[in-house]
Amino acid sequence: MPCKKTLAHLIILLSIVMTVRVHSNALISLDDLEQKIRLSTNLLILDVRPRVRYQLLGHIPGAHNIWRPAFQADEHDYPFSGMRASRQKLSQLLSQLGVTPETEIILYDDQQGMNAARLWWLLKLYGHDRASILNGGLSAWENHKKKLNFKSPETPKQSQYQFTGTPHPQWLAEIEQVKSIQTKKENALLVDVRSLDEFTGKTRKSGAYRHGRIPGSIWFEYKQTVNENGFLDKERLRRLFQSAGITPDKEIIVYCQSGVRSAHTLFVLSELLGYNRIKNYDGSWIEWSWMRELPAVQGPPKKNR
Repeated sequence: MPCKKTLAHLIILLSIVMTVRVHSNALISLDDLEQKIRLSTNLLILDVRPRVRYQLLGHIPGAHNIWRPAFQADEHDYPFSGMRASRQKLSQLLSQLGVTPETEIILYDDQQGMNAARLWWLLKLYGHDRASILNGGLSAWENHKKKLNFKSPETPKQSQYQFTGTPHPQWLAEIEQVKSIQTKKENALLVDVRSLDEFTGKTRKSGAYRHGRIPGSIWFEYKQTVNENGFLDKERLRRLFQSAGITPDKEIIVYCQSGVRSAHTLFVLSELLGYNRIKNYDGSWIEWSWMRELPAVQGPPKKNR
C-alpha cells in the first residue's frame, strides 16, 4: 500500500492533469507572421506603443498604431485610472480599424509583450476569437534585420464591428472576488506580479494611492517569464511557476499596478501552460489602494506556500 505522502503526490498530479487544457495558438513566431503577411487577406497588425515611438523608431510594415488610452476606460468612468475600456468603446475602436469578426489581429510591442498582452486580454475578454501576440515583439523583428517602416499605412475602410466570438469573462476578477479569495486557504492564490520594490512598499508608482500590497498575496514578478528572445520555453515556465507554488490545481488571481503586467502573466499561464483557473484583477493595486478602508501590507515577502 502506498504511503500517505506518495498518495498525496498522486492526488496533486491527477488534479494538475485534470485542470490543464491544451495550449492555444495565441503566440506566433516571426516566421508565422511573415507567412501570414504573405497569405492572409484579413489581417491586422497592431503596434502597441506610444505614437512617438511608432513614428520615430519605426514599425513593422503594414502595422497600425494603438496606445493604452485607446483601450482604457474614459476618465469619467471611474474615480481612478487604468481600468479597461468598455465593450462599446473597444468595438468602436475596432470599427475605426476596419475589423470584422473574421479579422486576424496580431499584436506586438517593445516591452516583451506586456502592453500587447493587455490588449490581447481585452479582445479575448469581450469575444474576438482571432488574436495573437508576436513572440519577441519588435525586438525579434529588428534582431533578424527586417525592414522597418516610418510611415503609417492607409486608413482602413471603417466597419461596423460587433463582438460575436467566444467571450472570456472567467478571466476577469473584480474587487469582491479578490476579497473572497483571501478567505480561502488551500487551493487559492493571490499573486502580485509587480517589481519587488512595489510589492514591499519601498516604491510607489504614479497612479497608486498607497505603498504596499494586498494582504495574503505572494510575489512573482512577471519579467521572470521572458528573456531577450521572447517567452521562455514551456518546460522552464512550468518549473518556475511550480517552484513558486503557482500550480494549475489552484484558483489564481493575478494583479499588478493596473492590470497590464498581470494580463501578461495570465497570457503565460492560460495560453502557454494551459491553466484554466486564472483571473486578472483589472483594478489591481490602483483600485485597492484608492479604497482607504482596505488593508495594505508592507515589508519583505513571506515564503510562498
